[in-house]
Amino acid sequence: MIEFENVIKEFHHKGKKMTALQNVSLKIEKGDIYGVIGYSGAGKSTLLRMVNALEVPTAGRVLVNGKELGALKTLELSQVKKNIGMIFQHFNLLESKTVFENVALPLVLNKVDKATIKQKVKELLEFVGLADKENSYPRQLSGGQKQRVGIARALVTNPQILLCDEATSALDPKTTVSILELLKRINKELKITILIVTHEMEVIRKICNKVAVMEKGHVIEAGDVIDVFGHPKQMTTIEFVKTVIHDEIPPSVLEELKREKRNKRIYQLKFFGKNTTKPLLSTLSKEFAVDLNIVFANVTELQGTTLGIFTVAFYGEDLELERLYQYIVENEIAVKEVMA
Repeated sequence: MIEFENVIKEFHHKGKKMTALQNVSLKIEKGDIYGVIGYSGAGKSTLLRMVNALEVPTAGRVLVNGKELGALKTLELSQVKKNIGMIFQHFNLLESKTVFENVALPLVLNKVDKATIKQKVKELLEFVGLADKENSYPRQLSGGQKQRVGIARALVTNPQILLCDEATSALDPKTTVSILELLKRINKELKITILIVTHEMEVIRKICNKVAVMEKGHVIEAGDVIDVFGHPKQMTTIEFVKTVIHDEIPPSVLEELKREKRNKRIYQLKFFGKNTTKPLLSTLSKEFAVDLNIVFANVTELQGTTLGIFTVAFYGEDLELERLYQYIVENEIAVKEVMA
């Protein structure tokens, strides 16, 4: 549905060149909630703005529904952009207009008849939970309500794609959860593909099925959320994942383990999906001449799939510990040694 092919974007200011995107290639499929995450200056917002042609590539191609945006004439590009809605971090509402008028604005500009506008706006305000606010003004609304108005306005033209530029960054945690739930509902019930850029890994964890991690204009890691969260490879990705999935033994516990004189190995085990419910530790304690102690555990749900992280101290003879390690590997459990 959305493709970036070797996209480069350069900006020039006062004789200096700044490269915002460097050979970016990504593909967002129909029905995805695709998250792009990175620190400030990573290039994620520039990437997003390519989709509705608010920015154009210096090199490379951006395709929407198979159409290369840079090759379209003005009228053709306008038709493509009508299928793309956008919501913003700071809402971008007109303070002098009511909620109804703000949502209706794209239809008014498209010269849609008043009866159709009234019906469509009322339906959407009901959908986003603001049916009783149509005559209110933005100054009378909370941040979450303002964002719901922005979402309704983005949906009023029946888009196939919804772009979200840091859509929850200005909201408190409770309101953020409600907005993310609304976006999930939009994706599921209205069959709208969502591309969301954020610097908050919690947003990715809660609603995205795929994620790309950006750093200094490059996509450094991309894939299914469960894979990227479960096996982060790049340091920036590891840092982001640690903000929502804690996998380190507390320092006090680690020091206590170091003081122990018994022969041991400490392994971090990662379980995915159905593997989480398998009685692996029970089996290991029965099949091998070892004692075990769970020193850390964390279970996280990602898009209906469970990721379990257990750090376990195994006590026994070296040969038995090596046999145990091979058994874990053969059972396709992700494992790494934390401390010998």
